[in-house]
Amino acid sequence: MTDKEFTLKYVFEGVGKLEEEKFLYSSVDEHFGMKWKANLLKQNEFLGIWLYANVNKNQEIHSDFTVNIFSKKKEEIHSKSRSCVFENANGGWDNWGWHKSGNLCKNNKNDWISRRNNWISEERIEKFGEEMKQFSDVTLEVKEQKFYVSKLYLSSHSPYFATLFLGKFQESEKSEIELKDVDPQDFQCYLEVLYGENGIDDDTVEGILSVADMFDTSLIVKKCEDFLVKESRMELKKKLELGGNYRLEELRKLCLDEINSKDDIRSVIAEDPSGMDPKILAELLKKSLDFN
Repeated sequence: MTDKEFTLKYVFEGVGKLEEEKFLYSSVDEHFGMKWKANLLKQNEFLGIWLYANVNKNQEIHSDFTVNIFSKKKEEIHSKSRSCVFENANGGWDNWGWHKSGNLCKNNKNDWISRRNNWISEERIEKFGEEMKQFSDVTLEVKEQKFYVSKLYLSSHSPYFATLFLGKFQESEKSEIELKDVDPQDFQCYLEVLYGENGIDDDTVEGILSVADMFDTSLIVKKCEDFLVKESRMELKKKLELGGNYRLEELRKLCLDEINSKDDIRSVIAEDPSGMDPKILAELLKKSLDFN
């Protein structure tokens, strides 16, 4: 089991005008490859809150969460902690509902909800677990977690695995190989993306990048870079750090183009600049001279 923690924040407009038995819907957020959303329901002048998780058929999400409701002026109105198990239902979406959370509808036009969600995934590894053993020809062990995979498929995407499985090393004859210095959750996400799943988000991208870089998987590195360039909401400093650490030229250029002042430069400099990418430091120095 793996513990993961994140925060969902939603702003709902027009709560005070919400009609009886009507819903307000949030956007869909993705954390650790799982999609989440929330709905508000007005019922007898009370506000009902529903939290939804998009659960795969072989998955259970054991969730401990706190719901905090704030008014337009950011004053806390209501807080409640709960535990819940989300399972596959209703086309994948399961929900937890909290009715009669308080008489909040009369004066609040812009209420927002923050949920701190700490959940434990008990997912059976959908494509790489014991049920796939008969279809695999090698088992990769990552910190006692086993992944049943195809040598040929991994080799076709990774020169590292091509050498490991098909080269003249002792491991090429083994049916079970231990991979060291790899996080099993990161490796799980890496495999999911490699097998065509859309598992890259702001929570998983760094871990996937580290595995893809370690195993020389250019397809996954490119997918991660595309996500960081086009979709990620990470702060500029973190994006620039990843661009330097993993030699992501498009991302690095995009980040540097967004730096237009000395304050911008200060905001992206690491506490220990000696660990930053030399090319990035050189570009920042050049920019700082231009700003003088």
